[in-house]
Amino acid sequence: MTAFKRSGISLAIMAALLPGLTQAEENSDVGTIDVQGVSLGGGMMVQEETPKARSTVTKEAMDKMPSAANAIDKLKYTPGLNVNSTDASGLSGVDYTMRGMNSDQIGLSMDGVPINDSGNYAVYPSLLGDAENLQEIFVTQGASEADGPHIGSSGGNIGLVTRRPAKEFGGFVKQTLGSNNLSKTFARLETGEYSGFSNWLSYSHTEAKKWRGEGRLYSDKFEMNSLFEAENGNTSNLIVKYNRQENSNYNSISKAQFESEGRSSGDFPSSPQYNSRGQISRYYKLNRNPFENLTVSFSQKLQLRDNLSWTIQPYYYWGNGGSFSGQNASTLSPTSDQAGQYDLSNLSSNTYYRPSWTQTWRPGITTKLKWDINEQHSLDLGYWYERARQHQTQPFISINSDGNPADLWGEPGGSNQVTDANGKTVQGRDQYTVTPAQKIWVQDSWYLSPDWTLVGGLAWQHVERRGENNGSLYDSPEDRRASYHKFLPNFSASYRLNPENQLFYSLSRNMRTPPNYVLYNVGDSISTKPELSWNHELGWRFQQEDMLLSATLFWLRYSDRQVSTTNSSGDYEMMNVGKVENRGIELEWSGKLPHNFNYYASYTFTDSEQKEDLTTEGVTLSTSGKTLPNVPKNLLNLTLGYDDGLWYSGVTAKYVGAFYGDLTNDEKVGGRTVFDLAAGVHLPVDKKIVKSATLRFGVDNLFDKEYLTSARTTVFNASARNGLDANTPYYNVGEERTFSVSLEATF
Repeated sequence: MTAFKRSGISLAIMAALLPGLTQAEENSDVGTIDVQGVSLGGGMMVQEETPKARSTVTKEAMDKMPSAANAIDKLKYTPGLNVNSTDASGLSGVDYTMRGMNSDQIGLSMDGVPINDSGNYAVYPSLLGDAENLQEIFVTQGASEADGPHIGSSGGNIGLVTRRPAKEFGGFVKQTLGSNNLSKTFARLETGEYSGFSNWLSYSHTEAKKWRGEGRLYSDKFEMNSLFEAENGNTSNLIVKYNRQENSNYNSISKAQFESEGRSSGDFPSSPQYNSRGQISRYYKLNRNPFENLTVSFSQKLQLRDNLSWTIQPYYYWGNGGSFSGQNASTLSPTSDQAGQYDLSNLSSNTYYRPSWTQTWRPGITTKLKWDINEQHSLDLGYWYERARQHQTQPFISINSDGNPADLWGEPGGSNQVTDANGKTVQGRDQYTVTPAQKIWVQDSWYLSPDWTLVGGLAWQHVERRGENNGSLYDSPEDRRASYHKFLPNFSASYRLNPENQLFYSLSRNMRTPPNYVLYNVGDSISTKPELSWNHELGWRFQQEDMLLSATLFWLRYSDRQVSTTNSSGDYEMMNVGKVENRGIELEWSGKLPHNFNYYASYTFTDSEQKEDLTTEGVTLSTSGKTLPNVPKNLLNLTLGYDDGLWYSGVTAKYVGAFYGDLTNDEKVGGRTVFDLAAGVHLPVDKKIVKSATLRFGVDNLFDKEYLTSARTTVFNASARNGLDANTPYYNVGEERTFSVSLEATF
């Protein structure tokens, strides 16, 4: 093991010094990706050339997946990924792991713009836009990008690529209907190309009932893409995406609840429940999630010379909204009139709606130069800067006689918010965080021969957290700061044995800055170290016209591994579990069969092992050698499809192995196998007005399997140990069998 560690450090130094550069188009400038080679398995796998593990889901594959799924849902069969959605609407929660990394440890970008939350790195469906407007989704499962605009990525990246405007005038409409009153209406207008300009605009409305418990989901999205292409190679691209939603939350449940009462247990009740003091304790009308967000990006590419180009991409993100998702309604019942900085002697009630509200302002810019020195040598230089600001509050809002909040959109300063006897707005949390982040990188590609390519680079990343705690019910005003910086090298090499076989190796260093809430939480330390990782990959690809096969061995070594979770009140917490190693293999196989049949298979084995015992509340827990929670060791997807150009169909079996809900591995959730079905027919059209039309049908969870998908709240120990009380992990619930049908047409 010692020899391997030394080799990793040696290779990192080589990466910093060696000429070599990862192609920029693969990460930040994702809009210019040109997928090479054939796609097989209904578009689930394409021929890849990059010297690291990578998978691409094409528009063909996305279109064939049923329901109103969002972009992350479309990755549920991709190797390395375990994707779980709360329901088929695409509007509710989505969680995923990749090679043992949680979703908040994986970089997620759309056309080069980071869309993980700037504070806790969470991924929300509202940020993903309409999947109908995506051209493809790509995943680099382990090797990070030196120019990736992320501060919370432990490795790997998911990139969403927005479709380019069409050259001809036209349009696209789609209507989807499904179980639980699911309805999605989508329309896109293409203006065609005029004097180098081409544009599209789209609108969608989606709504559905919750499949479990009471409540509804609503979303309206507006998106546009405007592209200008000059004859000299210069391009300008403006992309705007806006979403507004009003959702009802799902409640997570314990394993004991699931085993005794089934998957429908534990959600928020349809009528208010009261405690012994007459306070509302649980009610679905209070567990809501209103949110709106806007993303604007403008990418300008200038071809300065034949071999020199400059790209500059400013962007801006704005988000406003909140969620109340705790087990109980919030109460104000202090033992005295004084609570924190507030005088509560004037209160007329003791029960309130208290959303966790966040406003985010996030401007940033990426700029880079690409210089093709000669046919064997290319150099990239770049700089990324972002200054995110977040104001996070928890106001107390009065409740109407019908049980609804008096103000669902409980923005700071609202007239229905509780004020104390001195006129101060009462807050359970009032925090303002500024996060300046920057990265400078240089990368270099060296094509030694037609068969050998060496890639290397070095990035320097610096992040600050400037926190202002303005005081609340529980603490006094205080300013806190922390800063993190690191040099991050990367190296990769590929060798093509012959036209069919390719070998590759990659190594990258990554830093994950602690989330912003470590500045404020009592249980977290401002001195929490950043999570650092070394990511190694060794892979082989076999590629033919009618078959693609990929195999990758991976090894990730972490120090100060951060496990983010939420407690039963819905508040975020941080656990530093020390050293962790993730080892495993990924396999992906796709091809054609006789008589218009095709197949796709992916398998992932992940061993995520904790290397240290942990101490909490003065008690040492035996965690060394145990598996990290929420990491199934085995993932298997098998798809058999048919497509003759008129009809298509496919059935997929997805197996997810057992996983744990706690660090001491006291509570284990068994594995499951779920089947999905998709089918469709391309309808005959006259081609004069309607260019194409397709009727699609799908069934998720074909055999109505009951299961728990993943741990929403992981804990140190689910059983009492050494005098330390047991804690209860809570889990997300797999959706029942659902149907969907859609009719779409292109004009």
